[in-house]
Amino acid sequence: MSGALNLKQIDAFRWVMISGSTSQAAAILNVSQPAVSRLIHNFEGQVDYQLFIRRGGRLHPTPEAEALFRGIERVYPGLTHLSKLMQNIALTDSGLIRIIATMPMVQRLVPEALRAFHEQMPQIRISVKTIVKRELREWLDGQQFDVGLATLPVDYPAANILPLASLNCACVLPPEHPLGEAEVVYAQDLAQEPFISIIPDTVLRRRVDQVFDQLGVQRRLMIETQSGAAICDMVAAGLGVSVVEVFTASAFADKGVIVKPFRPAINLQFGLLMPVQRPQSHAVETLIDALRERARGFEESYRAF
Repeated sequence: MSGALNLKQIDAFRWVMISGSTSQAAAILNVSQPAVSRLIHNFEGQVDYQLFIRRGGRLHPTPEAEALFRGIERVYPGLTHLSKLMQNIALTDSGLIRIIATMPMVQRLVPEALRAFHEQMPQIRISVKTIVKRELREWLDGQQFDVGLATLPVDYPAANILPLASLNCACVLPPEHPLGEAEVVYAQDLAQEPFISIIPDTVLRRRVDQVFDQLGVQRRLMIETQSGAAICDMVAAGLGVSVVEVFTASAFADKGVIVKPFRPAINLQFGLLMPVQRPQSHAVETLIDALRERARGFEESYRAF
């Protein structure tokens, strides 16, 4: 055998063996039939023996081709995994960074960090997948991401979690609400107020309910929705009040929503999740720096909260 193995040639050979024709193989590989024929011809030059005999308008594999095919089938899953790995490595250095983020961080943190990142690395494309917390486990198990952002805690190896921000929640009020003049809104101030809640089984819902329950403060729980952004839209429309994390609250301050410190303080921790056993590329490290810098800005701006 001369030269290095070529995965495109192996793919062409494998699909010709499976389908029985170059035209079928071309359709499966989404290339032209002449391209498949060239790949097979070049592959024969690589292995130094004939792989097919054309007879009656059809390709007939030689005994050598049959033996080679059996060997390729045994190792093919590993070859395709290697090919995807090489593509992923190339993408994180020169083409694409895949971000998964739970909803709070997508409101302001991610867009503002990406703006700073693209000033340094404009050639890098970004894929942002917004997920809810219950979907996070599937993504962490699959490891098909380069940077993850989520509210902590997360069931994940501690060595692959980087602290990002520690922020207290904010009270959000409709425009011209009487409490808009207060420096701080206390849980007791919201007694019997129409309250818009995040859906159950979320960190925010558990923490907010715990505060009001411990103080014995009764709210009028009018609406439940699955995101802080939806809550703030409804608050802006005058449908009620709420307590949400700062990333989302700050994004709605210019839409008329009044944002105030809330007491007792409800602190939320946010973190960066990194893939297990995969080193960070230079591009990913640059993105992490941008995310951390913007997160520090939020901590400074909302220190009084």
